[in-house]
Amino acid sequence: MNISRISRSIIVAIFVVFIIFLGFINISNNLTNGNYTSYSISSILLRISLIIAVMLLSFIYMYIKDKLYKKHVKKRLSYVYRYIYIIFVLLVSSIFSIRDLLSSFSDSMMLFSVVMSLIIALTIKKIIFNVSKGDLLSVIGMFTYAILPKTFINKEAYILSTLFTAIFVLAIFVFQKLIDELKQKGIKTKKYLIESLILGTLLGISTIFGANVFLWCVVLIIAIFITYNLDNTHINFPKAFMASLTQARREELYKIERININKIFVSILIAVIILLVINIISVGIITNINSTNEIVNYLVMQINENALSNFSFHPGILISQMKSVAIDFMSFGPLLYILLFAYILFMEILAFCLRRRYDTKSTLMKVIFLALFVSIVIFNLNIYYFTPALTILLILIAIVNTSNIYLNREERIKMLVA
Repeated sequence: MNISRISRSIIVAIFVVFIIFLGFINISNNLTNGNYTSYSISSILLRISLIIAVMLLSFIYMYIKDKLYKKHVKKRLSYVYRYIYIIFVLLVSSIFSIRDLLSSFSDSMMLFSVVMSLIIALTIKKIIFNVSKGDLLSVIGMFTYAILPKTFINKEAYILSTLFTAIFVLAIFVFQKLIDELKQKGIKTKKYLIESLILGTLLGISTIFGANVFLWCVVLIIAIFITYNLDNTHINFPKAFMASLTQARREELYKIERININKIFVSILIAVIILLVINIISVGIITNINSTNEIVNYLVMQINENALSNFSFHPGILISQMKSVAIDFMSFGPLLYILLFAYILFMEILAFCLRRRYDTKSTLMKVIFLALFVSIVIFNLNIYYFTPALTILLILIAIVNTSNIYLNREERIKMLVA
């Protein structure tokens, strides 16, 4: 068993234990407070209706896709028809999800909410499709996010949290594309360098809106250990430079050129450098702005919360801190999270029994979830601000785990065509 497989197995084991911990906290806290018994029949029916609506909308999409295929509609035109349906559903769903907040939304905030919901939902579809290669699971994930009720503490927190979430999911998608590029061996292209630059830029911008620098540094370092079968590169010295050297010196440099360098190291190095540069410059600029704008002031507060001085790691009280943060995290939807936890655990057990392989991309999502949650705890960050991102990660993990069940563990051949 190689290092990457061992690393992925350890991460999955830690993630499963953590999900069990969150589920136990959820159940014990809500049983103590009587929250489960406080649900009215109408609220339970509403939640069931939302699940049915997501499945119905997803199957309508597949029906439209199938009909277009049978009528031999051109592929590009078929995409247009399908995305007209998707965008229409997302527009209606995004308005429905903020129905309780409409009275407090201005026209500009309403437009912002709808546009951001579209960007996030479509990116979620891309992320799931990148792993599963099936439209059904990707639209289920997309519609699930779109239809979930949105909540916020204040206008400033909502705007910045939504911007962070959009950048967050885009960064995950670019990370996936980078992994795909690095797995293409022998292709002489610099595309992976461009994707590394984009990834570093997105990660750097996300630190402006709330993510901690150390969160991404930890994720990037762990990515080195969980990835496998990636392409290599070499150091190539210019021919003019080599011609100017002595034969002995050229022989030494030829040995250096023959050294295999895993492209993941180059990509991570570029991403970390860009991340740190953007963070240092932007934080220095924003924190020195004297503004009366409430959004800018809230942004400065987010940056100050991420300061190293707020780091507090005391093993003796870490569990109690995590418990407190977990209770706050799941307070907006105890039933939603317990269903997600139960489904994720069921899929993990099923994957273990069927001896499914833990792939890089799904493991990466679990790493990001764990790292984000732990960073919130040890840096005393506002959990409500990061709740949308954490919820999206749980949805992604649940659906990607599903796709791993019906992918052949040896050849990764799709056995269920959606």
